[in-house]
Amino acid sequence: MSLSRRRLLITGTAATVLAACGVKSSPAHPTLSDPAEPLPPVGQRIADLEKRHNAFVGLYAQNLDSKLDLAHRDGDPFAMCSTFKAYLSARVLQKAQAGELLLTDTVLVDPAELKPNSPRTEPNAGQPMAISDLCAAALQVSDNTAANMLLRAIGGPPAITAFARSIGDDRSRLDRWETELNTALPGDPRDTSTPRALGGGLARVLTGDVLDGSHRKQLEDWMRANTTSSMRAGLPAGWTTADKTGSGDFASTNDVGIAFGPGGERVLLAIMTRTQSDDAQAAPLRQLIAEVATLALPEVTRPR
Repeated sequence: MSLSRRRLLITGTAATVLAACGVKSSPAHPTLSDPAEPLPPVGQRIADLEKRHNAFVGLYAQNLDSKLDLAHRDGDPFAMCSTFKAYLSARVLQKAQAGELLLTDTVLVDPAELKPNSPRTEPNAGQPMAISDLCAAALQVSDNTAANMLLRAIGGPPAITAFARSIGDDRSRLDRWETELNTALPGDPRDTSTPRALGGGLARVLTGDVLDGSHRKQLEDWMRANTTSSMRAGLPAGWTTADKTGSGDFASTNDVGIAFGPGGERVLLAIMTRTQSDDAQAAPLRQLIAEVATLALPEVTRPR
């Protein structure tokens, strides 16, 4: 049975428990039993992580080749925070592809518009920056001023919502600018998405026909150079990612992208989390992101 037929939703549908294997004896040796206990169902293991971290975990993982997938709270809304910058840069590339702008076009960095966490635009305050450099800044160091400058170039937050709908993502919406969009108030529908919607949309952007080959490769290259990844710490040696993180209030901590294995494997990982408490200043959940990635990857890369 494929994982897609036993998705692990909040209701806790269980996967088949792996049986522990005993070690066979030979006439010259006593029988030894495997000391390892059978693993609990993966849904239970995710729930255990939620309990340990006092967090909600939204997960959608899919092997892009075998189509095996794994889901937990995948339809629940989470604040997107800076993950929207992947759609933002994709829309910029789409406009460049259509000849509506050039990646070499420059925009002045207005000192009056600087936002916190702007490590590449702040040193260039009062100077022009190329649109391509602004995309790299937004994706690789999550530069907030760069993101706002790019948003202005494509028509503001509603343009992100429109782009999401155009690629089949019916849930992602952007309503505000950096850094207000990171308030992540529980129950606030603004600036939210779901793991399945955002993950699926990003997979289409990075592997589908939303962009042509050269622009798609440019987006992937920018995202592979992301310096803020949380999921990479949970992946085996030899794996890398093209991903985008996001964080905000109420411990909102996200990482969405594609993990690439040494054997050519491609696995979509969309992990979105937030605290179960009412503490707006709760610490980010980067370690939880890595733990979820560690748990999810074997579930979607095992043989059918």
